[in-house]
Amino acid sequence: MRTLSAQDLTAALPIIEGTAMRNVCLEYTPAWTGVSVPAWTDMAVDSHGLNDSQRQDLADVLPYLACGEASAVHAFSGRLSQQLPLAARAILSAIAQDEMGHALWIEALQKTLPPPQRPPQAARLLMFFRRLESAQPAEHLAHVAALDRAVCQLLHPMLRRGGVISQAPDLHRALCALRQDEARHVRMSRAMAQQLGMSAGRQALLNQSIGARLLGLLQPVRPALARLSLGHRAASWREAA
Repeated sequence: MRTLSAQDLTAALPIIEGTAMRNVCLEYTPAWTGVSVPAWTDMAVDSHGLNDSQRQDLADVLPYLACGEASAVHAFSGRLSQQLPLAARAILSAIAQDEMGHALWIEALQKTLPPPQRPPQAARLLMFFRRLESAQPAEHLAHVAALDRAVCQLLHPMLRRGGVISQAPDLHRALCALRQDEARHVRMSRAMAQQLGMSAGRQALLNQSIGARLLGLLQPVRPALARLSLGHRAASWREAA
């Protein structure tokens, strides 16, 4: 087991910024400048407890999550923040720090896993994240809240007690922390969107549509997600079969 140090994360920034898939997500190098290294420096980077096929499933799923986290850093630290009052900017800056920590932790975890067998299609990722952007702060915040909500729902079955991921305690602990962060971001983004005029009805529609679009984006790795969401005993039975 190892943890990320502040030096690890600082050294990783040029690599992260130059990653081709990350640039596909954002269409340009993301604005990491001004976003400080968060408390995720102490989070363990370890998948010990998973077997080889489960580690491969995790490797196939992580690129999608990594792209979403990197895009969120840009969303919360770029143009959106500049259009909001100072008090709201401080909240967005704190969220951006969380998302940066998530992105760099995922990047470090990916280096410990095999290469993905089903990497995301760049064109599909680009289209998905383009459709999340909006020139209206309330709409954009509502889109981000809807996406984070969908990610929380996606992680929930994977992180249940007795599941596959729970057999890797450090990994389970880190992903639970990530899910808790995302749930908090949902509440904060949704509240800010409502303060800017977003109706509950419109937010509910966005939750449904963006959740469905995320499931469509994840279609190539849905079998891997399903296997990672199995109970440990069921997964062991499938491996034996």
